[in-house]
Amino acid sequence: MQTNVAPEDVNDGYHYLQRSIQWEVAREEAYFHNTYKITTEEGVQNSSELQLSFDPNHEKLYLHKVTVWRNGKSIDKLDLSKVKVIQREQGLEQRIFDESLTALLVLEDIRVGDLVEYAWSIKGRNPVFEGKFFTSFYLQFYDPVDELLVHILMPEQRKLHYKLHKTEHKPTVVTANGNTSYTWHLTNLPATTVDSDVPGWYDPFPGAMVSEYNSWKEVVDWALPMYELNETPSKALQAVIDSIRTTARTKEEWLVSALRFVQDEVRYLGMEAGIGGYKPRSPSQVFAQRFGDCKDKSLLLATMLKHLGIEAYPALVNSNSKGQVKNGLPSPYAFNHCIVQVNLRGSRLWYDPTISKQRGTSHSNYIPDYQQALVLSPSSKGLTEVVPPIANNGGIKVLETFLFNDVGGAVTLQVKTEYTGWEADMQRSRFATTSLKEIQKAYLNFYANNFPDIEMTQPVDFIDYEQGNKFTILEEYSIENLWEELEGINGQVRATFFPKVLRDYINTPRTSKRTMPMGLSYPVNVEHEIQLFLPEPWPVNLEVKEVKDDAFTYKSVVSYASTGNLLTLHYTYSILQDHVLPENMSAFMRNQKIMLDDMGYSLNYNTSTAVGGGSGFSWIMLVVALLALGAAIYGGYRLYHYDPNPAPGFSLGEAETIGGWLLVPLIVLFVTPLGGLIIVLRSNYFNQTMWENLVLPSSQTFAPELAGLVLVELILNIGFVVFSVLLLILFLKKRSSVPELMKAFYVANALFVIGEYVALESMHLPFEMDKTSPSQAVRAVILAAIWVPYFHLSHRVKDTFVKMLQPPLEVEPDQPVIDQPVIEIADEVEVSNNSMV
Repeated sequence: MQTNVAPEDVNDGYHYLQRSIQWEVAREEAYFHNTYKITTEEGVQNSSELQLSFDPNHEKLYLHKVTVWRNGKSIDKLDLSKVKVIQREQGLEQRIFDESLTALLVLEDIRVGDLVEYAWSIKGRNPVFEGKFFTSFYLQFYDPVDELLVHILMPEQRKLHYKLHKTEHKPTVVTANGNTSYTWHLTNLPATTVDSDVPGWYDPFPGAMVSEYNSWKEVVDWALPMYELNETPSKALQAVIDSIRTTARTKEEWLVSALRFVQDEVRYLGMEAGIGGYKPRSPSQVFAQRFGDCKDKSLLLATMLKHLGIEAYPALVNSNSKGQVKNGLPSPYAFNHCIVQVNLRGSRLWYDPTISKQRGTSHSNYIPDYQQALVLSPSSKGLTEVVPPIANNGGIKVLETFLFNDVGGAVTLQVKTEYTGWEADMQRSRFATTSLKEIQKAYLNFYANNFPDIEMTQPVDFIDYEQGNKFTILEEYSIENLWEELEGINGQVRATFFPKVLRDYINTPRTSKRTMPMGLSYPVNVEHEIQLFLPEPWPVNLEVKEVKDDAFTYKSVVSYASTGNLLTLHYTYSILQDHVLPENMSAFMRNQKIMLDDMGYSLNYNTSTAVGGGSGFSWIMLVVALLALGAAIYGGYRLYHYDPNPAPGFSLGEAETIGGWLLVPLIVLFVTPLGGLIIVLRSNYFNQTMWENLVLPSSQTFAPELAGLVLVELILNIGFVVFSVLLLILFLKKRSSVPELMKAFYVANALFVIGEYVALESMHLPFEMDKTSPSQAVRAVILAAIWVPYFHLSHRVKDTFVKMLQPPLEVEPDQPVIDQPVIEIADEVEVSNNSMV
């Protein structure tokens, strides 16, 4: 067999050359025939066992052929004595037992390059479908396939509907000999590239659905006899119904009591074998055994409500495809879950009896986003929209309170988290199924990721407000080393705060360039407030940041109340939909980055008495800096027009390329502006408290001479930033002024460093502070001693920097005058903007 599939396009080390499935509907038989090729050693590991599943309650498996093709020769591998039939129960962890069996054949002596061909058939169909045929299949897969055949043969008098999904390949329909055949025969199928994190309802693979059902009403008629609501309850079940009637006063209370009984006292367990996968068990049986799956519990609840005089019906939904159900063909396969619809006093309410620990009133229970349901009532004719009683029912409100005694000491953290709606249901269930010791360990480690020295000072406590369906958790911690010293800045400490709970609800895409929608956790509503009761007054500016996207909204507010020295960081985040379309991903990514960059807040404090504490901003120094910047730019402008002639003996001709030792100062010029800018921005030049401590006589760090030096330092640093940028521009332009300006640059830098060192040493300050070291002064002098002579004497320098801003005009020698022909110019000249070179 030949293949057109390239090995580099294959996943898992093997790919299919052919896939074939043929249904003969009248005989209730399906025939499968596949061939795949192993391309790597990993493929040998991944594909050397055949696993064929079937339901022994109504299906029989026939294995027809297992052949390995090697070098054009066939090797028969069909040995029925080596086939093991095992019961895997793949839904065991979800408490679902379907009794399906798997025929396992381990292939021996499989090698890279082998073709494995195998064929089998399954005869029989679940009798619960009463002979109706419906199914779905893919017409393209994750990996490329050379050939695909899908063939359906059914009696001519039976009508089959089909619907295509993400494909335009229609079947070939032929009627002959009393049968109608539907055939899809495709070759050279490409792989389907699937983006990560797609929503559960999004099916990326092209395919088709087929069904004999003409309408959803026919599906309802098929299901109604199985969901019989007229069964007389057993005495034990009737006793519970009567107890609810006598202990509660209103129908709303009856409804809630019956719902809580089915949710919490009848555990979830599904026996899905054969007919049991579609037909619910008797409500009395489910009550007696106290377990059942979704359809068992839904029928039990609907039956109890009916005997309480409340109209209720089971309703089929799909927990994965949600609203996409309406885009498919009518069939029982369209659904995988069952809930209950209740009609009470003109209100249509929905309940999921498989959700445990729900609380609240009859009109506030959370229902997942199922969107579409098939209500199993005699009057139902089609799908019904599932509308939750409260939109986005569920939220989280976090309040973190940090209590400071002083800067640098231990901090008390108190946390209060309120969960409402479905979030409360989840936390209530978690606390009911997890030991308090494990919960406390998890909560402590949650904060330890940000605060390694955190310790729990009070056991985790919780308050359950069942009527309002609010679940509140209380925590208290002590953080020993909240303040961290900043590296390289003497005495400077920082405390950082981050809305970690809120951040954990943000979906960060693994794939941003997409062709498919990205799924989001929906609904999400988080409010996260951080209160900082500071040990002293703190200058804080009001800050508000708001981000609005089609998929989410975000807002942060930083505020300060002088009473109590309370700094508040308030964040809100809501997800508005369950997906982001590919065309909206760019905007989503930009908005999400803005949001993530905004999160978090830092408090900076300098424990050195030289610079004082606090973080107030000095607007006066900002004005001084801007004036200095303006003066430096004007000086740079004047220096830019400094236009000396090249060194004697060097012409204005072609300049030498920048190379050799000239690359060293060029690199320095690239780095110097950035370094100078960082020094200006990260130093305390704009710290209002620092200036007050230096210039106020009442301050213990009163030092007006130091204030003057710092002022001069700020102005000179700004000047050096502008001067270095100018030098970089002139350097790259190879201007003739560079040698002299570079000599001035190195001399000025040495004088600046030496002057600062001498000035600080002469002040004899009574407190410690960062000073220019003698080694820095020596290094500056050495650099000047090296590079000043180099720029003065180097022939490469003189050959390189020869260009002038306004070179002198060259005077041509006298030339004889030659009469020029007169050229007439047309009155109108059309000039095209498009030129061709």
